[in-house]
Amino acid sequence: MATYTRDQISHYLQHIGYTQDVNQHFAEDPLGLLTRIQILHMARVPFESLSLHYSKYRTLSLNPEDLFVKIVNRGRGGYCMEVNAFFAAVLRSLGFTLFSTGGRVRGDAGYKGWDHMVNIVTIDNQRYLVDVGFGTNGATRPVPLQHEHRFLTVFPTEGMLEYRGIDANTDPNQKVWVYCVRQKEDDPWGEMYCFGELEFIPGDFEVMNMRTSSAPQSFFVQSVMCMKTRLDEGKQNPVGKVILHRDYIKQQNGSEAPITTRLLSEADRVEALKRYFDISLTLEEQHGIKGLASELKDRSKHA
Repeated sequence: MATYTRDQISHYLQHIGYTQDVNQHFAEDPLGLLTRIQILHMARVPFESLSLHYSKYRTLSLNPEDLFVKIVNRGRGGYCMEVNAFFAAVLRSLGFTLFSTGGRVRGDAGYKGWDHMVNIVTIDNQRYLVDVGFGTNGATRPVPLQHEHRFLTVFPTEGMLEYRGIDANTDPNQKVWVYCVRQKEDDPWGEMYCFGELEFIPGDFEVMNMRTSSAPQSFFVQSVMCMKTRLDEGKQNPVGKVILHRDYIKQQNGSEAPITTRLLSEADRVEALKRYFDISLTLEEQHGIKGLASELKDRSKHA
């Protein structure tokens, strides 16, 4: 399975702002190390679909070396299969025991097919869900695979794992892990996605990646989006999110009212990517969106 060299891992840790002795941290507290790296990663490596819009080719590679260049060298991110495949290789390089598996995201019409990827990490005989690629409602820390385990994502959003069947099953004995969230305590739980504990191999994800990155009905094909978490001043805990979706930027900090800024042109969106995510698109990449349905037509003259 894919791993990175010592120099590559050093470069990655510097990229996300990890400053401790990683080998000592792993030996003394592997769960603490995993938690720390996940928090820092999600605040530095965005969940984004830019390469499906700002590109001549609009294809996504899951090759580990391609992912390293894109994420670390170029300071970009990716969607679930990109960032979780990359994160799996990083964790494996650090000595963690893990496997990757597929997930089904729940849409308005119910569960879709295999279109998500998560990692399952084992520490002291306990398995944990580790997912750095689910966007605004994703877990920001490792989640133990325990029925009805509840946890905080980014305040005030709460998450929960359940082990049960789903309404799409015809066999009542089939059970999967169901990832749910709610925005405040009195809200009903909403199902986000489900996953099992069958290891998927790289060929499985290649098939999933092809459809998710090319089908016209895919959310990522339809939408320009980019999202990352924000940390507190001590860079210890996630306290907010910044989200670019189509024609707006939304800044959320805890339970405060979000601040939304409309983007009136492609120039606005390119500038927002630089300002909020430190992503600089080349001129060739900027030209790649011309003529697509996702291109922002200039509305500044009519604003």
